[in-house]
Amino acid sequence: MQNMRKWFALFLTMLLPVLPAAAEEESTMLTGKTATEIVEMMGFGWNLGNTLDATGGNTADVTAQEQSWGNAKITPELMVRVKEAGFDTIRIPVTWYRYTSDDGTYTIREDFLQHVREVVEWAREADLFVILNMHHEAWINEPNFAADAEKIGEQLTAMWRQIADTFADFDQHVIFEGMNEPRAQGTNYEWGGNAACYAAVNYLNQVFVNTIRKDAKGCNAERCLMIPGYAATSSPAGTAAIALPTVDGEAAANIIVSVHSYDPQTFCLQDTQTTFDPEKDGAKINRVFENIKETFLDRGIPVVMGETGATNTNGNHDERAKWAYCVAQNAQRYGVPIVIWDNGNNQTSGGECHAWIRRAVNPKLRSQATSVVYPQVLDALWEGKNSTAWGSALTEVRAEADESILWANADGLTSQKEWDSSYIQLEAKIEWFADGARIGIRYSGAGTPKIVLDSAEKSVWWIPVDAASVEQNADGTKTAWFTSEILLAEMRKNGVDNPAQLQNCYVIATNGKITAYRIKVEGMAAAQTTYHVNGSAIHQADLPDAPTYPHMTFCGWYTTPDYQPGTEVTGASGASDAWAKMALDMSVIK
Repeated sequence: MQNMRKWFALFLTMLLPVLPAAAEEESTMLTGKTATEIVEMMGFGWNLGNTLDATGGNTADVTAQEQSWGNAKITPELMVRVKEAGFDTIRIPVTWYRYTSDDGTYTIREDFLQHVREVVEWAREADLFVILNMHHEAWINEPNFAADAEKIGEQLTAMWRQIADTFADFDQHVIFEGMNEPRAQGTNYEWGGNAACYAAVNYLNQVFVNTIRKDAKGCNAERCLMIPGYAATSSPAGTAAIALPTVDGEAAANIIVSVHSYDPQTFCLQDTQTTFDPEKDGAKINRVFENIKETFLDRGIPVVMGETGATNTNGNHDERAKWAYCVAQNAQRYGVPIVIWDNGNNQTSGGECHAWIRRAVNPKLRSQATSVVYPQVLDALWEGKNSTAWGSALTEVRAEADESILWANADGLTSQKEWDSSYIQLEAKIEWFADGARIGIRYSGAGTPKIVLDSAEKSVWWIPVDAASVEQNADGTKTAWFTSEILLAEMRKNGVDNPAQLQNCYVIATNGKITAYRIKVEGMAAAQTTYHVNGSAIHQADLPDAPTYPHMTFCGWYTTPDYQPGTEVTGASGASDAWAKMALDMSVIK
């Protein structure tokens, strides 16, 4: 009788449909969040680099590729070690083309899709956010990148449709990143790009977004999507060229801009600089984040720094720890998650030695007994992160309604120390140097504001300028005034002839701390409106009536880059910037 019951139970189970395991338990599903809210939850992350994105190995074995560049086979235990090291996000770069058909259908092998899915499941079981991307795709990064954008877009659509369907049941913990460092590989403009390349990236980002959102299955309708600029650059020119995608003619929701930064490159990527100067090199890092803030964060557009790191050069762990503290502190201040690049390279020379987490732990060997390769550097990363509040710099929002306001914080921002070059940073503008112009800093405190200018073009990093006068205000605050004459005189004294050669303007405190409330400029000549058209910035005299691109429709000009309702340009706007909203013909998405 007992055996009969067992057979009857087995018979019933055979009648039940076989369903795939749910990616997320319904009770713990992360849903209904905006991209900004997701970014705030991501913390700092780690890259599973040179693994699933490697390009070697026998494709008969779906795990051979991940081991072909010398890294160990991926295991669930690795995900646990990443989480235990303090990271909350893992970026999983994947090279897909070696497991994709070349018959024009671009069909990805099901066994490889399921293997990648398995890795993502391990990461989720370890309570990690996941960024899943396309990496080292030779069909994207090719010399004719711009000219072949439409052809690239067809393959991008076919492959991302399959990936999106495979991961549709994962909730908002899983983020899709359309491309990694898209660029014209092998050309003399590979890393700098040009107008045609910028337009091609914007077109492909639009194709990617529409592919995921069209007939979206599962959680894909609300999934956060990361889009890069050309080569995923964090430079001012490259980030300014990013056009945010639309869906059905309106700004696409839940978009995150992806940037990479290895600054300074001689220290972070190469082995030509072995020391890190917190003042000079730290200022370079701060400029990267300040540009991100001005271009995106001040306008409510979230950003993730998907790659950053500093190479191990002859065991310079003390110096790399200084870098880690600096980049983490800036990332935390500006509210930008950073994802440390780890390629598993544990060498000490030649550049790009970016090992952070040991891929395989061997307790029997002292040198391989711990998960973290260089605890000193990782500890400094967490110290930098914990040294300041998340997003504290985002209170420094400019008043859009008054172009004379360069920076404002109603509650006041207090300097942490004297001569703090990371206190307040602005982009230097040539209009400040017009005859009769002056900059006013309203502040309180025992100290006095000082302005410091720099010029990357002239390699002049410290041009200090004292205030011409200080006025007492009725509310008890003071205003320090810096005239254009004084700014010009100090600039020329330090070897810079033209204000156009200046890059940054820092506000620092001397003779004690200060609390700054507002920085404004008076007497500045009106700036000509700059029109941003799919990656190109042009002035009105060169403005086409309706810029067109393959399969794209012009939908109007907006004074915000994410095309917010109520910011449409009507007639003479008087705005300093205007962005063209473009929509992609959905028939392109097959």
